[in-house]
Amino acid sequence: MLRTTSRTRIGSKGFSLVELLAVMTIIAVLLSLASVGISKIGKGQGITSGIALAEGLVSSARSIAKGKGTTARLIIHSELNDNDPTERSRYRRLMMVVYHEIDPETGVESQTWSRSGVPVFLPDQVYFSAERSRKEVATGDEWSKDRFQLSNDPSDSADCYYIEFNSQGICTTPGASFVFENGARPNNEERAILGKTRNIGGFVIWRNGSTSMIRDIDQIDSEG
Repeated sequence: MLRTTSRTRIGSKGFSLVELLAVMTIIAVLLSLASVGISKIGKGQGITSGIALAEGLVSSARSIAKGKGTTARLIIHSELNDNDPTERSRYRRLMMVVYHEIDPETGVESQTWSRSGVPVFLPDQVYFSAERSRKEVATGDEWSKDRFQLSNDPSDSADCYYIEFNSQGICTTPGASFVFENGARPNNEERAILGKTRNIGGFVIWRNGSTSMIRDIDQIDSEG
């Protein structure tokens, strides 16, 4: 008697192990934030929670890049448009991982960006500080920008800051610093107004994707 076996078609759609691990990393971070209640997070806790979220996405971007053998980026919304409530809520707070799909036939990277999971938002009144963040140790320039589609709507795109990992999981701008500010941001102002306690904090991303906290707050403040 002939035995038949079912085989998964090579071209079938599904989640890879890398994508599942990346999503699980983000979920773990979000669950930890939910345990304290983001709506009740104090200023210091907001910065700490924002750092944890960003570090989780850094890890996710590197895992996808290395696991799929492709280019992946962590992007942060950077387009100021306070006339639109949705765009106002996204500005310097929305973060997401995107990557290039690999053509299974040719092994060539696609030139379009695919989104991994859903956008993640920093806690209320916590913003990415482009002014205090640096692209890399050697240059000290501001993070690079590119345009990305943020949802399934082709017209829903915006300029975003980004850091990139190559197919080996290596950060292409080692020493990039990722700094947050906590405060109220008036309409049409790029930056939040900080209180006397200077609620800022951040970390550095190294070549292998590891991160280290920036301990010298005075140094961060002097750069902004």
